[in-house]
Amino acid sequence: MHRLRKFWSLTRREKLVFSEACIFLLLSNLSVKAIAFRHIDRYLRAHWNHPSQPGIDCSRLFKSEIKLVNLSLSRAASVLPWNSLCLSRSIAGLVMLRRRGISAVLLAGVKSLKDSSLHAHAWIRASDGVVDWNSEGSYDNSSFAIVLRLGDESLLDSPRNIA
Repeated sequence: MHRLRKFWSLTRREKLVFSEACIFLLLSNLSVKAIAFRHIDRYLRAHWNHPSQPGIDCSRLFKSEIKLVNLSLSRAASVLPWNSLCLSRSIAGLVMLRRRGISAVLLAGVKSLKDSSLHAHAWIRASDGVVDWNSEGSYDNSSFAIVLRLGDESLLDSPRNIA
């Protein structure tokens, strides 16, 4: 009952973006679990890899939209009954940001750990910085070697391509 009351206290815009986040998180979770990633990659490159609309600057409106998408995805992930991986959240975030005309790049990387195992992580780099859904809550992705990059390449200005 508390969650329902909390939902109704949101603004109309927050409710719509939250509902959108739930739908895209559901679709991306199902896709990651049921479809070979090469097909997901091909779809994202064909439909969501184009540059953003020319002449749009990164104003406060875009920053607030990025924050709203990030907050809505976090809310949706906490409410939905399954554990959402960073790849699923990043795919959903990329689609939601690109639908709004906001430049975004999905990055996936790996790093080796002390016990010789590999750790993989996915995150979004949007127009004004990193949107990351790391389970530890930290945004330091500099130790990851990037193995996948989807989105507008002009956002990546550093040679290491790390935020």
